[in-house]
Amino acid sequence: MSSNKEKILSITCGGVCLALAFVLSQIKLFEMPMGGTVTPASCLPIVVFGMAFGPLWGFAVSIIFSCLQLIGGWLVTPFQVLLDYILGYTMLGIAGFAGIKASDRYAIKNPLRRFRSANLVKAIIFTVIAYAARWFCSVLSGVIFYSEYAAEAGFDNAWVYSMVYNGSFLAVDLGICIAALIILYMVIPSKKKA
Repeated sequence: MSSNKEKILSITCGGVCLALAFVLSQIKLFEMPMGGTVTPASCLPIVVFGMAFGPLWGFAVSIIFSCLQLIGGWLVTPFQVLLDYILGYTMLGIAGFAGIKASDRYAIKNPLRRFRSANLVKAIIFTVIAYAARWFCSVLSGVIFYSEYAAEAGFDNAWVYSMVYNGSFLAVDLGICIAALIILYMVIPSKKKA
């Protein structure tokens, strides 16, 4: 595929994935009292996009998605916004490393087939790594900006409080994302079946 066609496909699919991810992020299945939500796999379109187009495009779309999350977000200070939103959501771009190599990717015109061509176990591992990196950013933010709430919640240590608080909703969100990832992977026919 020519370079221009690949760029047009990347930008078009990136826009569609961003729109879908943003709409899903507005559907809150559960919301924590001081920020943090569980959504119906709002990060899945970003993960799938990264796997279909590679880590460079994956990080680019993740940065845009992180900026969209500022709409209606829990904003305290610029550094908290950087940790919880900009860096946190940008970590979803890590999932792009689970995709197939660029030369093989360019030979496949259908983005969903590109995603399906990746190894499922690798996709799950890199999605977990992406969420773990996001969790780390949120834990750091929690220790710096929300440590005074640790005692109220019954924790003596701000690190433990922040790890539990952020892990409680991110683990559920990750579980939903991985379940949806597996279902999507099974629904899209492999190249051999097509």
